[in-house]
Amino acid sequence: MASALGIFQQQIAPLLAEMEASANAHDTDRHLAALSRDSALIFIINGEIIRGWDALRERQRQWWNDGKATGLYTYLGEPTCEVFGGDLGLTTHLIAARASLPDGQVRERQLAFTAPWSRRPEGWRIICAHESSTKWPRPPSLRNAKRRQTERRSTRA
Repeated sequence: MASALGIFQQQIAPLLAEMEASANAHDTDRHLAALSRDSALIFIINGEIIRGWDALRERQRQWWNDGKATGLYTYLGEPTCEVFGGDLGLTTHLIAARASLPDGQVRERQLAFTAPWSRRPEGWRIICAHESSTKWPRPPSLRNAKRRQTERRSTRA
């Protein structure tokens, strides 16, 4: 018999795959189909709180320039999943985002996306989400900070 976690993972896998595909197509309505379509939805991104599906839809359309945005999103491995009873679950995954800018430069970011899911009559839906991003790969100054800190400690000894 399958575990509650296994069932949750199996049931949301196609929704996550569709979210990745729709993000790469910059198709806002397809992408938001996995989210609860109501005013109680909360989406937090880099400190900004967006309340309600309609407000998030408008903001997503702006971010993706009404579907004309460029860029690619790639899930980095499998999401971490948890279940909380039969009707609540949580996913967290890392996403690589890469976009070519008008000046020819490339912007790379790593996104962390965490979402609680609720089983609804229409199926599993995200009821809240938190996304944060950082430049990726991290700048050398941050990558080497820990190494420099360790070196400083060893020279003091």
